[in-house]
Amino acid sequence: MNPSKIDIDRNISKLRVNSSEFLNLDKANLITMLDQTIDNIKTISYYWATLASEKKGILNKSKEGEEWIGGPFACIYAIQYFKDTLMNEDGLDKSKYDDSKKSYKAFPTKNIEKLLFPFLEGEVRFGKNLNFDQINEYRGFANRFKNNKPRITLVLGAGNVSSIPVLDALFHMIAYKSVIYLKLNPVNDYLLPIFTQVFEPFISRGYMIVTEGDMEASKYLTQHDGFHQTHLTGSNYTYENIVYGRTLNDKERSLKTLPKINKKPITSELGNVTPIIVHPGNWSRSELKHQAKKIVTAKLNNSGFNCIAAQVIVLPKDWKHTQKLKDEIIFYLKKVGDTTSYYPGASENLNELIETDNYDQINELSCNTPFLVTDLELEKEYANKEVWSTALYFKEIPFTSYEDFAVKSIEYVNNELWGNLGVTVLIKNHKKKTNQEILDKYVDELKYGTVAINEWSALGFVIPTMPWGGYPG
Repeated sequence: MNPSKIDIDRNISKLRVNSSEFLNLDKANLITMLDQTIDNIKTISYYWATLASEKKGILNKSKEGEEWIGGPFACIYAIQYFKDTLMNEDGLDKSKYDDSKKSYKAFPTKNIEKLLFPFLEGEVRFGKNLNFDQINEYRGFANRFKNNKPRITLVLGAGNVSSIPVLDALFHMIAYKSVIYLKLNPVNDYLLPIFTQVFEPFISRGYMIVTEGDMEASKYLTQHDGFHQTHLTGSNYTYENIVYGRTLNDKERSLKTLPKINKKPITSELGNVTPIIVHPGNWSRSELKHQAKKIVTAKLNNSGFNCIAAQVIVLPKDWKHTQKLKDEIIFYLKKVGDTTSYYPGASENLNELIETDNYDQINELSCNTPFLVTDLELEKEYANKEVWSTALYFKEIPFTSYEDFAVKSIEYVNNELWGNLGVTVLIKNHKKKTNQEILDKYVDELKYGTVAINEWSALGFVIPTMPWGGYPG
C-alpha cells in the first residue's frame, strides 16, 4: 500500500519522538536488539530466500543459492561484526598496521573466515596524513562525533539484493546512532513483511519505520524537512533527481559546483562500470579457464543486476592469450543456461542492443535472457553508463611491456570508465618478487574504493570488516 502524506508525516513524528532515546541507548541494549534481529532472520530465512527466488524466477534452480547468500547469510554475517564493534573496547591491533603503506590488515580476523575464504587477505588503506593513533581514536562514526544530536535518516532501499536495505539501515543506526525511515524499492517491496519481522526489536520501540511507496512517495520523502540526512543505494540518475531536481547532462556533471534543490547530507552507492583488468603473463590453459569462470560469475551473478557486476574486460592487445581467454569466457557463458531479466526495463534494453547488430548472442536464441558480448569500441557509450543486464564488453589496449600495460590500463580505467566503486586485476604470480613493483602500482594508483587482486571486487561488499564505497575525494 502506498503511504499517504499524512501517514509519512505521522511516521516521521514517531521517529522524532524516539530519536533522543535511541541516541542515548547503551551498548548492552543495542547488542541485545541485534541478537534478537539475528534470531528473527534465522526464523524467517527460508521464507525470505525462497520468496526472493520465486520473484526472480530462479526458485528450485542452482541460482537460488544466490538469494540465501545475498539475503539472510549476508545479514547475519554483518550483524555479528556490528556486535563485535560495539563490544570491542580495546581498539585496533597495532601489529596489523603497516605505517609505510598506511594500511591495516582487516581480514581475516577469525578462524572461520580462513575456512570460508582460504588464502584471502584484505587491508584498508588510509590517507598519508594519518597515523595509527588517529585511526584508532576515530574509527567508527559514533566515536568521531562525541556530541551527537538526535537524527532521523531516510534510507532508500536497493531493489536488486535483498540484504542491502537491511545493512544500509543497520549501518546508519550503529555508525550515526540515527533512527531510520526505510523506504523499500518497488522492485522488491514484497520483502516488506519479512523486514517488518526482522526489525521488530527496533520497530516496536519506535526506532525504525519500514514502508513501501511509489515515485511520488519517494519524492515527498526526499524533500521532507523532517530528515537530517538521506542514504541511497541506486542509480546516479536517481541521485541527480534527488539532489538537483532533474537528470543532468554531461556538461553539468563536469561542473565542480551546481545549484542544489536538496542541501541535506546524502550518502550514496551509485554503482560502477566495473572493469576487470587482465594483466599479461604466461597463463596455462587451466588458468585461463579458471579466470574465465571468475569473469562469468562476476557478470551473471544476480542476472547481472549488481552495482559491481563485471562490465568491461580490459585485455592486452595482441597478447598470445587474449583470444583464448575470450573463447573461454564465451564457452562458460554458454554453459550457464537461461536466467531471468527480472529488473524492470532490462529485457527491453537487451532487445534494443540486439537490434543494433553490434553484439553476438552467446546462448540459444530460445533463451529468455540473451547473453551478449561485443567490443567496447562498437558501443562506446557503455564506457560511461551501467548496462545493468547480461551484456559484456571487451576492451583491448596496445602495450610494449608488462609494465607499459599496467600504466596504460590504470590510466584507461581511471579516466575513461564511469564510476570508482571497485576494480579487479587478474595477474599471475602476484606474490612473486618480480611482480611486486607492478602489483604495487595497481594497488597504489587505481582510483577505486575496492581494488581486488585475483578476486571479484564484490568481496569488498561481502566482507563486513572491509570498507565499501567509492574512491575518496
